[in-house]
Amino acid sequence: MTDVFSEPELRNLLQHEEGQFLEFKSLWDLSGGTKKMLGRRAVRDFIAEYVAAFANADGGTLLLGVDDDGTPSGHGYPKDVVAEFLAVPQRRLRPPVPVQHQRITLDGNEVIIIQVGIEPEAVMFEGDGFPYRVGDRVVLEPQEVINQRKQAYRTVGYERQTRPEATLDDLDFDLAREFLANSVYRDRPVEEVLQQLGLVVPRAGGVAITNAALLLFAKRPFTRWHPRAGLRIFRVSGKERRHGQGRNVAQLPRIEPPLARAIWEGHQAAAGQIRKSEKLHDLFFREMPEYPTFAWQEAMVNAFAHRDYNDHGREIEVWFFSDRMEVLSPGELVPPVDLGQLQQRRRVHASRNPLIVRVLAEVGIMREEGEGIPRMFEEMEESLLKHPEFSLEEAQFCVTLGNEPIFAGPTAEWQAMVSQLNLSVSQKRVLLAHPGGFSNEDYRALNHVDRDQAYREIQEMVAAGIVAPPSSAGRGAVYRPASELVQTRKWLESRVPRLQTFFASNDRLTNTDYRELFGVTRYVAVRELRRLVDEGILTSEGERRGAHYLPGSALQVDQKK
Repeated sequence: MTDVFSEPELRNLLQHEEGQFLEFKSLWDLSGGTKKMLGRRAVRDFIAEYVAAFANADGGTLLLGVDDDGTPSGHGYPKDVVAEFLAVPQRRLRPPVPVQHQRITLDGNEVIIIQVGIEPEAVMFEGDGFPYRVGDRVVLEPQEVINQRKQAYRTVGYERQTRPEATLDDLDFDLAREFLANSVYRDRPVEEVLQQLGLVVPRAGGVAITNAALLLFAKRPFTRWHPRAGLRIFRVSGKERRHGQGRNVAQLPRIEPPLARAIWEGHQAAAGQIRKSEKLHDLFFREMPEYPTFAWQEAMVNAFAHRDYNDHGREIEVWFFSDRMEVLSPGELVPPVDLGQLQQRRRVHASRNPLIVRVLAEVGIMREEGEGIPRMFEEMEESLLKHPEFSLEEAQFCVTLGNEPIFAGPTAEWQAMVSQLNLSVSQKRVLLAHPGGFSNEDYRALNHVDRDQAYREIQEMVAAGIVAPPSSAGRGAVYRPASELVQTRKWLESRVPRLQTFFASNDRLTNTDYRELFGVTRYVAVRELRRLVDEGILTSEGERRGAHYLPGSALQVDQKK
């Protein structure tokens, strides 16, 4: 039997994190303060559960004698006991599961490798039901759900079907070698790696080429294998598409398969459409993209990995609007995944294309299954954006990412005031995001600090007279801007909009102009103009009768009409 891994490959694999296709298990019990072997029954139970979970999902690798951090720690069991462990998939599971196994010593510690494939029927761990792998966890699922998924894959699983007319000459081995350079198999011949990953299947007198192999690595032109496996990107001027004479849609050059090129080229093309967000700049005090990089890249990678390739009439589309981006991919969701589970950010897993998913995970392009969607939510939250939205219409799945902040955002007047305050970035940020008042929890969520640090920094603002103490103490207490700041803000709001209108059609402002705009005396005008200069709303030029005023950095003025 061919070894599952060489020593260098295993060392490389130990650098990976546990996930959909990989599980580490230490065989030592350290709970009592002394190192002792785990009970044999506990090890047998663990093997049975995890082999069944991998077999019921998309296959995977179980490494026994490895700590959670990937350190090989070995074991102390005699050979006959190890033989019992390796017999578990045949003896304890129904139906029995064929596996590949290997024993290899690293740094004086033996690691036991159990490689599990995808089984055609649901596998039961006697007495404990039907385990199923989701990310780095094992859950129990009903037998009928697992079998329903497996039956659908056998019946319509496009990626696993072989093409009699295809040969190895139809695959771009240079592209495959480059693409697989980050996998643990990078030092093996490409053809051997393709077989190891199930992309080509041994047959009498040669190999059969799967659709998955062609989708990933076929030589161009690609249309002879699939007419619509690529990606189209559109830019819409505005929030809605218009047709006819008012058409406002521009299309970028189509991204062509194979996927090993198309994913990277799609990312490059989309990145060119993602702008710096002015809406978030004041909340972060640094330039931010419209959409968090992980969120939009994950949406696009998921589209390539999970779309229905049986649909030959549609391809993946990415639409950029002024307020959002949409990633649309052909196909329904794969049961038991539904829109509600995704919107609740639950870690769920069901793959329409497990061969492609595994390759993308092997090379580090795809987040481990079950983790990508929750991480998208986190990234959007950290960027102060609304949660991702998911929809399904006409057998087409859509992920929508908005670029509008969850807060209405600061007015120009409040922004100008806050920018002049002697506060830290975190303290200014909470005033901009919550101009009406904020709680300790708001401060923590916005600035990613703990309760104690939030309390200290808020109290500094109270001591400086920036915010007033809450009217009632306790959880949920609200700190509001001090009355002096509120009065100043109201005064600025009565002045700034009219100044903006004035400068939209005038180059400069004089004392006389100001008196006519606001109906005040010369003395009041002098005092208020000086105050507006201090606030950064205006800048002054000249002296005495020649004095006049220009827009300051804090005054946003539309172009002249």
